[in-house]
Amino acid sequence: MKCRTFVSLVIVATLACHEPAAPSSSAGVTLTLALTHAELQRGQPDTITMTLTNTNSYAVSLSTGACEPRPHVSDASGVTVVPPGGDWVCIAVLRKLNLAAGEPYTRTFVWLMSPLAPGAYSVYATCSAQEMHLATQPTSVRLN
Repeated sequence: MKCRTFVSLVIVATLACHEPAAPSSSAGVTLTLALTHAELQRGQPDTITMTLTNTNSYAVSLSTGACEPRPHVSDASGVTVVPPGGDWVCIAVLRKLNLAAGEPYTRTFVWLMSPLAPGAYSVYATCSAQEMHLATQPTSVRLN
């Protein structure tokens, strides 16, 4: 029985580490991602725009961390390069995000390309609030 429990935990942990596995919409709240450029020169910054939108016909109140939504960048082999080390370090401050019907909340992140090697990268965003976890589909970026 212990072996089955261990195998189950390994499977759950493995599935939890692969982003983005979450939907981009839940309970009438959607998460989208936009990049300024799909092809960049080394040293050129790019802006990642992440938008949470309340598509409901009523207001929504989300309890979330101060760093949500969060951008993620992976190289061609799937290694997370932004944030360095694979996950964001964020102070444990909770905030209440109130969105009126149809209201968007936008957060931007300037991605500095200088330390990265030329090649293909994937960018996606995640957002966790209460019991909701959202993730956008990866968007491809080419760094020359």
